[in-house]
Amino acid sequence: MHVSVCMCACMHARVCVCVCVCACACVVLKAVLTAEETAAFKNVPGRMKKGEASFHHPLTVHGSFSNRTASARRACVVNYIADGVRSQSEDVLLAGTDPVPKGSKLGGRFFPVVYDPAWSS
Repeated sequence: MHVSVCMCACMHARVCVCVCVCACACVVLKAVLTAEETAAFKNVPGRMKKGEASFHHPLTVHGSFSNRTASARRACVVNYIADGVRSQSEDVLLAGTDPVPKGSKLGGRFFPVVYDPAWSS
């Protein structure tokens, strides 16, 4: 099992709102929840100012409200995975890159090691 962390960063001058569920995902998600789970399910807003970031598990259902400004919404998404994670697919893992053969360790330019404890020794 590997540990993964997802980061969403607000880079727009206005306040961004990252909510646990966007309307689209909510409909799909609620289709698989039991009545009890649906009743307990609540959207939780998390407001972010320019330069702030949200760190959450990649399986956390999240989204944002529609952009009602004339400006494009800019964001940065970074996925962190533990060193040693191996590909479980022959498919392309990241658009624009070559496939990582199934069973091969992720690494290189598009899957770099960002911290190695040995660097602190």
